[in-house]
Amino acid sequence: MDANQFQAGVDRLAQPVLPLVRLVEILFLTGPFATVAEVVAELNEPIDTVVRYEDPAKALLPYLDVLEEFQRLKDPSTSRYSILDSEGNALSVMEEVDLWVAQQVVTRELESINSQLCAPCRCSLCCIGPSPDLQQVFFSIPLATAETDFFPLPRIDSVESRQQTAESDQPLTVAGRPFYDQGPCLIHWQSGWSMILPTGARCPQLTTSQGCAVYLQRPEVCRRPQIFPYLIERLPGSPEAHGGIQVFRQRGAILAVWDCPYVKRFQAEIALYAERCELEPVFKENKA
Repeated sequence: MDANQFQAGVDRLAQPVLPLVRLVEILFLTGPFATVAEVVAELNEPIDTVVRYEDPAKALLPYLDVLEEFQRLKDPSTSRYSILDSEGNALSVMEEVDLWVAQQVVTRELESINSQLCAPCRCSLCCIGPSPDLQQVFFSIPLATAETDFFPLPRIDSVESRQQTAESDQPLTVAGRPFYDQGPCLIHWQSGWSMILPTGARCPQLTTSQGCAVYLQRPEVCRRPQIFPYLIERLPGSPEAHGGIQVFRQRGAILAVWDCPYVKRFQAEIALYAERCELEPVFKENKA
């Protein structure tokens, strides 16, 4: 593979936008600004933080809608989410907002970076089930409800499935057999839908030329291989079960899946990206 094909993604890893976002937060809180957009508009000269930003305002514009959440710090209102620390204690509003914004910003940035690093690899790692020599007997790929329409597979949606997860100690059974013995399928779990790819199975949208037939409309999870934001983790249960709000736990990490060829190739760059974002880099093998 030509190293130049990865350069755009590698350059983005070297200059994460999160340190600049945190500067915006400080300026908004301490300055005479009515809106976050006013802060961004003022950043029209190069800025040095952990890295140098030649055009800070331009770097921030793709995230301006997310940064509007900082408004909550000056105009407190009812929140649609709650974030707990690692021990289950409630965080302050400032800590909550900082984490929420950081998660959304890093998610959006990594979606772009992953696409730039993934495309040159042209592998099908994320599109196939476990090989026979692995311990796992299935992979579960989470999907939004609307995304299930991309996959012409049998569906399992029952009272039992909605009470379990793919990782429950006692696996869901269908017609007397574990769910992963049913072949590729879509299952509605407690946490929502997922596509199950058992050993040797392929995503139905993976073409014989190793391309994705719905690449431009591919599901959200497919846009984020294999470096994931893990600043917060959603706790089980619907918003209704938590008084109408989403509840998360603080994690403070960047998770990179070690099986992926570009994660192995750019391990040092990924670790530096996490460090510059003041996050912990975690490298994890998915297929074992």
